[in-house]
Amino acid sequence: MKRIALAFCLSCVTALQAEVWKERPADFEPRFEIAACFLEREDGQLLFLHRLDNKSQGNTWGIPGGKVDKGETTLQAVVREIKEETGIALSSDAVKPIGSVYITNTVRNKVSYVYHMFRTKYTGSRIVSINPEEHKGFTWVTPCDALNMQLMDDEDACILLVYPELAAKSL
Repeated sequence: MKRIALAFCLSCVTALQAEVWKERPADFEPRFEIAACFLEREDGQLLFLHRLDNKSQGNTWGIPGGKVDKGETTLQAVVREIKEETGIALSSDAVKPIGSVYITNTVRNKVSYVYHMFRTKYTGSRIVSINPEEHKGFTWVTPCDALNMQLMDDEDACILLVYPELAAKSL
């Protein structure tokens, strides 16, 4: 089993809040599945959304995404979530799967879930129409700068997995 180790990004230390695996552990029983997307601008910046204080993991930042509904594919879920959370309508052809990781949160209730990651090149407006019932703000930042933000649980491990050059900088 490959467990993803968190690393330094320049002077940034990421906190270990979960066990994250690239391969599904034998005893892994997910409670739900999440589909999320790295929206990448040509300058390398990514879109992060700031969750409302009263939401689960409130006052933290994360990439657009959410739970996969019953009967929905992960691709359908991520396209739907991007539209609901940002107003950005993407075709499913524009969104490419990166892979999935298997996460057990070690801080809150030992919740296990599958996190399906996607990416897309985004050339639209920097202004995003966030859903005010879920988020209070947004920003475009580099992956390295994102590691200095108050991220949703385990988002740091996923950033390092998708952008492995950040971990290499710390060596």
